[in-house]
Amino acid sequence: MKQLQFYKYATIGLLLLNLGMLTFFFLTKPKHHSRKDFKRGAVDILKLDDEQRETFFNLVKGHQQKMKVFSQHQKELLSPYFNSLIDSTEVNQDVFDKVEELERQKIESIYQHFQEIKSILREEQMPGFEEFMNHVMKRILSNSERKPPPPKGRNK
Repeated sequence: MKQLQFYKYATIGLLLLNLGMLTFFFLTKPKHHSRKDFKRGAVDILKLDDEQRETFFNLVKGHQQKMKVFSQHQKELLSPYFNSLIDSTEVNQDVFDKVEELERQKIESIYQHFQEIKSILREEQMPGFEEFMNHVMKRILSNSERKPPPPKGRNK
């Protein structure tokens, strides 16, 4: 009978341990930051008033549309290049110059976007702009440094 009671207490103990671990993992899970959270955070860092906030959101929306256009152009340039591997067509070598020009335009557009944001700020908001740019640069550079997920293992 003592052995049966030991197993009963051990089972209850392990169940409580598992529940405690699950609770711990769910409570300490890092929060996913969305674009909306990032925009709201930027508004708070820059201490924008209502008029500036509206202008800021319009600038962000316009910038996002420009970036989508750039991405679409890049896909249009690169698709025939890589498809030439499949259909054995001759590769147009000026595609590299076009992609390079597109990347230059994209970088200049991003720089211009930040200049536009800076231009809507008043003098007392300028210290927040430096903090804003630090957050933005960390976000931009960390996205480009993300490691791809490991390949899925083959079933043997």
